[in-house]
Amino acid sequence: MPYKTVVSAAVMTLAMHWLTLWATGEVLGCKVRHRRLLIASIAAGLMDAVIIVSLLFGYLPAYLAVPSAILSILPAVRISFGPLPLSKFTIVSGHVLGISVLAFGGASATAYLTGRRLIPTLLGLLGTVLVTTEIGWGYVRRRFREWLLYVPIEIRFGDIQFEVNALIDTGNRLKDPLTGLPVILLEYNAAAKFLPEEVRRAFMAFDAGDLGLISELLADSTWLARFRVIPFVSVGEERGLLPGFRADEILISDGTRNFKTKNVVVGIHVSKLSNEGAFSALLHPDILTKAS
Repeated sequence: MPYKTVVSAAVMTLAMHWLTLWATGEVLGCKVRHRRLLIASIAAGLMDAVIIVSLLFGYLPAYLAVPSAILSILPAVRISFGPLPLSKFTIVSGHVLGISVLAFGGASATAYLTGRRLIPTLLGLLGTVLVTTEIGWGYVRRRFREWLLYVPIEIRFGDIQFEVNALIDTGNRLKDPLTGLPVILLEYNAAAKFLPEEVRRAFMAFDAGDLGLISELLADSTWLARFRVIPFVSVGEERGLLPGFRADEILISDGTRNFKTKNVVVGIHVSKLSNEGAFSALLHPDILTKAS
């Protein structure tokens, strides 16, 4: 086999694995590090090479080639995304496989049309992955993203502690303007029964626009020092203010590990965050980064 052909095949294989793993992370909102992606791509490429050599020398029956190629994706997923619960691992692996098939098809078509030239083929690969990611982004967010990114969290305010189901929301960029701490968005109804009477009354006063009454209601309470006013911008509303309280601690479980952080503000939202009631809080993505 000519040297240039070997080099071209190695470059294409490495590029395809890296792009499909990266695209899967983008589609599913899974944070990945480029170093992990590179290691995973090299590992997957080496496994592909072993499969091809085994086929050429008759060590591997032809009917096992496709199953072997599919199984070779699993170590790359583990390296790229770390330990995952079985359900999430299956979904992520399925997306890597699906994007890989589409990427290979796009690259093969480009190679055929351009006389197997490396640069145009790489561009065809890149274009296919980017288009797939763009299309998949909207679909997956509607169908799978919420289910994949649910995490239970425990919120602690002094002696008060309660657990809610939260969604890791990559679009949540709320921060406390005074301290810069990330903000968890929490439904009022999910927290109301755990909060003291003066806090519930203060929230009602805030919702009614009577900000002056809040300091009176919380004057003799330790909750006054926790109180925050958080500006926000949302679709259909140019700007607004959200009441919040600094939490003592947040405990987070991602299914395999437990994290905790003390640098969080909990913003109280009057409306439901999930029409189906699947979650009652939106978790700022920076919280997981700092907690881990």
